[in-house]
Amino acid sequence: MLVAIATCEILLLGLLIAGAVLDIATFRLPNWLTAATAALALPWLLLTTVLWPGMALHLLAGAIMMGIGILAFRFNLMGGGDAKWLGSLALWTGLNLDLARFLILTTVFGGILGLVVLLIGRLGVAYGLLNGKQHLPYGVAIALAGLDFWLRRGQLGQQLMALYGS
Repeated sequence: MLVAIATCEILLLGLLIAGAVLDIATFRLPNWLTAATAALALPWLLLTTVLWPGMALHLLAGAIMMGIGILAFRFNLMGGGDAKWLGSLALWTGLNLDLARFLILTTVFGGILGLVVLLIGRLGVAYGLLNGKQHLPYGVAIALAGLDFWLRRGQLGQQLMALYGS
């Protein structure tokens, strides 16, 4: 059981890193990334959460975030991949304060990321300009907030924090 939990968490860490790198390089979060993140949450939840109401709250969090993400995409506030990845990662956090922290950190990291991209632009580097429109690799902010969740709530993350301090 512990090996299965650790496997899910290691794969999630890999997906967080892959999402950040892909978004920096291509300004896209592919469907396989969001689908794998969501699919990987299910065995992890079965091993770490009670079925009722725990599993239901995690599924509800994913559904709510997916709905909000669809609206944000519809009104051109965020990309489709960002919206889907937020919903996928909400499956991991559940409908609780972990989700609130995840969203707050995503927003904070997104603001910092925006400032960094703005500063890069001031240096004369045209990073993020595609088809005359400025793009922000928001997947980096999502991945950093996901890493915070991984460190605080994942069993491997908690062991690392215990070894190296908080």
